Amino acid sequence: MNLKILKFDNLIFILVIIFLSVHFKFFENTYIILKSDYHQRLISNYGYCEKNSYGFIKYVEDKYKLKKNIKIINDESYPLSDGFIYKPKKNYYKNQIILINYNEKDSSIDLKKYKIIEKYKNCFYLKLK
Repeated sequence: MNLKILKFDNLIFILVIIFLSVHFKFFENTYIILKSDYHQRLISNYGYCEKNSYGFIKYVEDKYKLKKNIKIINDESYPLSDGFIYKPKKNYYKNQIILINYNEKDSSIDLKKYKIIEKYKNCFYLKLK
């Protein structure tokens, strides 16, 4: 009889482990981690030119080899995106900004004052004229 209880307890333990694995998407998350590299996962979570626009910000940093920090302005209400490319103990470019999720009607930035260096949909890399 002691042997039957031990087997029943093991069965319950295995079922609980399987239930928790499925509930917390263990198998799906493991597949995503193995299939996608770090930058692809960040782009899928933070967007290329939407949400926090990680993809566009990283593209600008890589293409233009930014040596200093750059001011990033998001016209929608999302958390700050500065942390994606922040360089400690470096100054900011005074005449350059990255504008993401540009909203023509409600934006605090006047595009006429800037030269557009790079544009993708409603994301801009701008320099003062």
